[in-house]
Amino acid sequence: MFTEGGIVKLASNIKAIPGREEESEKQVIREVVSANFISKFIEQYDSNTEEVYRRNLTYVLSRVAYLGDKAVISSLVKSGVIKHLITTCEHCTDSEVMCNISVTLSSVVYDNGDLSHVDHLV
Repeated sequence: MFTEGGIVKLASNIKAIPGREEESEKQVIREVVSANFISKFIEQYDSNTEEVYRRNLTYVLSRVAYLGDKAVISSLVKSGVIKHLITTCEHCTDSEVMCNISVTLSSVVYDNGDLSHVDHLV
């Protein structure tokens, strides 16, 4: 699922879901999360420097963060993904990857106004 072709297909499938069908997108996100996407994200991002792969990988992550519940948000923080994204921002020159990272970070920070899960990042 996390191969280059798998991530491209997954990102394409998520983008193809009409905006009014958020529940369908949430179902796809649940399946991605249950496949341990979050715990594998850092390794996948660092091991593949292909621009398109990273764009798709960070896009999927942004949707996971945006549509995920509190457990997903907590997992993103506890797994080190959020710290990794912050570090990645320092060296990233790809605007699409940066946009995806920005959406992810915003989704985590503004998770229903509850900042308790990010206190230790400050």
